[in-house]
Amino acid sequence: MSTSISSENPQQSLKDRKRQLYREAILDAAERVFGDDGYEATKVQRIAADAGVSLTTLYSVFESKWEIYRAVHRRRLAEVMGLVQGVIRNDMPVLEQLVAGSRAQLQFFMERRDFTRMQLKEVTAWSAVELLRSPEQVEALGAGLALFADLFRRGIREGVFVDDDPELMARMTIATQQVRLALWMNRGAKEPTDRVADAAIRHLLRSYCKPEHLAFALEVARVSEA
Repeated sequence: MSTSISSENPQQSLKDRKRQLYREAILDAAERVFGDDGYEATKVQRIAADAGVSLTTLYSVFESKWEIYRAVHRRRLAEVMGLVQGVIRNDMPVLEQLVAGSRAQLQFFMERRDFTRMQLKEVTAWSAVELLRSPEQVEALGAGLALFADLFRRGIREGVFVDDDPELMARMTIATQQVRLALWMNRGAKEPTDRVADAAIRHLLRSYCKPEHLAFALEVARVSEA
């Protein structure tokens, strides 16, 4: 009779789990600190203190502030892209895809307030890829703009949207989201998130739907004309 022996090293497994816990705590703290102080003014010592770990422990997980900054973006931007892709199906009409993707993206940023404050602290136009700081931001924004531009391009072909430059429409959509989120945050984030999303989608459809399709588009989006 042969005996099956697990090759897993219990001590190494425990070490990996502890490292992952430290990593998550550091990233959560970094979001808060970057949101408060901005990247340039942020001190790694404060991130460590907010995370409840020693500076030695922090540097055992991340080599530098820049690596922490990139990891924060890698984690959250992968989440939002996965969320948007999860609510958009190829068999959905283009109008439904645009509404679902926009709503999911807005809800994500309103729920991840520390991350959103961190983005707004940059004072950079989200629609301008060339102004972004990290490769993760560039990749995510590029993918998001390409997705929106493709939806607008298809909607124009189908006669739903006005005939304009799809890439410009995509950039304007992202820029408008940034302005709306900034205003919401500046006002204390008190307005219900579903109401903010409804207002953003109403504005989006009014901006780009042909007049004869607007009433139907608002009905599809389940938002009123008010």
